Amino acid sequence: MVTSLKNNMSRIRENPWKIVYCLLCLALLALAAYQFYNLFVIFPPYAQDYKVFVGAVQALDHTQNPYLLSTINLYRGAGTLEFVYPPQTLYFFWFLQFLFIFQNVWIYYTFLGILLIFGSILLLTLDQKPHYLFLLTLMITGFISLWWNFTTGNKDILFLFLFAIIFTLLLTEKYWQSSIVMGLTVGFSLFATPFVALFLVIRRPIVNRLCYIALSAGIVMILFLVSYCINASFFYSYIGTLLESNSTLIQLGGWNAPIPYWLFYDLFRSISSDAILPTILVSCAYVGIILYATVNYYKKHPDDPLKIYALVLLAVFMLLPRMMPYNFIILVIPLYILFKDVSYQLKILVLTAISLLPLIVWYLPLFSVNKDELPVFLGPYVQTYSLIIVFFIVILHDNLSHSVKSDR
Repeated sequence: MVTSLKNNMSRIRENPWKIVYCLLCLALLALAAYQFYNLFVIFPPYAQDYKVFVGAVQALDHTQNPYLLSTINLYRGAGTLEFVYPPQTLYFFWFLQFLFIFQNVWIYYTFLGILLIFGSILLLTLDQKPHYLFLLTLMITGFISLWWNFTTGNKDILFLFLFAIIFTLLLTEKYWQSSIVMGLTVGFSLFATPFVALFLVIRRPIVNRLCYIALSAGIVMILFLVSYCINASFFYSYIGTLLESNSTLIQLGGWNAPIPYWLFYDLFRSISSDAILPTILVSCAYVGIILYATVNYYKKHPDDPLKIYALVLLAVFMLLPRMMPYNFIILVIPLYILFKDVSYQLKILVLTAISLLPLIVWYLPLFSVNKDELPVFLGPYVQTYSLIIVFFIVILHDNLSHSVKSDR
């Protein structure tokens, strides 16, 4: 009876915060709705990356080299970006044209929407304790990354879907199958390579973990070997894009590449012309703090593999040497897992950091504020700030929760 009374009192205290939380979610969704209205209705999507995919497929159809920018421009017009994905990804896109995915941008958006729905279903069924409103708000407004995916026409919603499959397989201890899916994901884009670190935290002997990583690496090698056998010139052209000094794969920070290390550099450069050494020192400290916090979290949660996988995915993402605004969509997975069962107060804090803050910056032009004139610490790296803040929220909340438990 005492326990029941305590639970009732807890619910009463939570009710006002639940109302605030629901209102915040609705407000964020309304703000995002105008974003997409602005994208789809007022200013039809330019979907630059989608145009690159279509141009590459058309080049392949005409037996031309899609890795030459001049070839892409021939089919999609001047100003198009170069195609920088592996040859096997090119063949995947080529196959999609027979499903009419590249018939026009709206069919492509529908394809992305279907992947988004299936990825959401997998997330909601991970532990049979779904939180629909939180996932919906996180998916649509988190880091405004979904808007970035549709604005650029990029394919990272596919990564969200693939990582949702990987997490489902890991949770059901189907490690070999998850390793195969990881290999396919890395083979699709080398961006995903660091995430093989997920297999290092599986509660299995170290030999088994290394075998899972080796299988993923083997899948990637097979994909490249097959693509080489199909057309060796495409393979060499792809390698050339990786080695070019002016490749679009090389990003120097800012709005289109909110990389933490470049944030540190730009912050120091705004203070002093000698920014390289301080940037190196702070970057090393940044990496060390993330690794230390991740290892501690791993030790504290021996019986909660799902949360360990979630934190590792988040930590690895934070350490990436290259990230784009649309890449942040995959963080829906770890943040949903880590925060879906916390208090409404904490959910409000999280959504304020990762959704409200980026949305405020996005809305500034409506109030005659030029985003490009904002200082480094306000504008270009707003997603990076959100990322760092939410990571420390995870760690602080975990430490406080363990302190309370130990006091009891």
